[in-house]
Amino acid sequence: MAEGIWNIAGDVVRSILNEPELSEYGLLITGHSLGAGVACLLNMMCHVDSLVGEDRKVSCYAFAPPPTYSPYDSDATGDGKADPPALVKQAIQNCVSYIHDNDAVPFLSITSVRRLAHLLDTVDNKTEFIWFYDRWRIFHEYKGIPKDIFEDVADAKKREACQVDGECNMIIPARIIVWMKKHELSGKFDGYGCDPVLVAQNTVYVSPDMISDHLAEMYEDALDALLEDYDK
Repeated sequence: MAEGIWNIAGDVVRSILNEPELSEYGLLITGHSLGAGVACLLNMMCHVDSLVGEDRKVSCYAFAPPPTYSPYDSDATGDGKADPPALVKQAIQNCVSYIHDNDAVPFLSITSVRRLAHLLDTVDNKTEFIWFYDRWRIFHEYKGIPKDIFEDVADAKKREACQVDGECNMIIPARIIVWMKKHELSGKFDGYGCDPVLVAQNTVYVSPDMISDHLAEMYEDALDALLEDYDK
């Protein structure tokens, strides 16, 4: 999709940027949801393939993107950590991503979905013989969740299923992820700067608002709230 968008819009974008009065301007790419994933990849293409020239600054702001990038395994700098090529690293440095509260989309990769399915199977196998009445009481918090379920889930995480053919650990290709978390009592937001690699290690958090927190207006409200607090 990133290639398709550039095939359609690339000539127009280059034509606009070549206007004399815009010679000092950069290109800012943004998007929400799948559009944010496309924006991340298009940002990388602009850097690696010099789509708008080598001297033009290209930046990206991605709201609720799914993971779209698998880091290279090579250790180019010799520090014992995987390093992407210099231009890919530059693209990542020029990208900032945002997650709103319990939004599930930024965690939706093949690996994370398989990890969630593995944990749900563990819980299902442990609870399939619990009486319906007890299930109802647990759901409505009249009765606590049996401790052995937590123990089985913790054990399942230690022996998570191996990767399958074609699967790779995907991350959001951004310098930092701003995770906007809402306080239940005050309704105020805090923004936390997170490492994309560590974020990708999270399992999809199943909650009632995992879909509604993905809506674009939710991101707008959270950003407005953070900006208001910042101005104060």
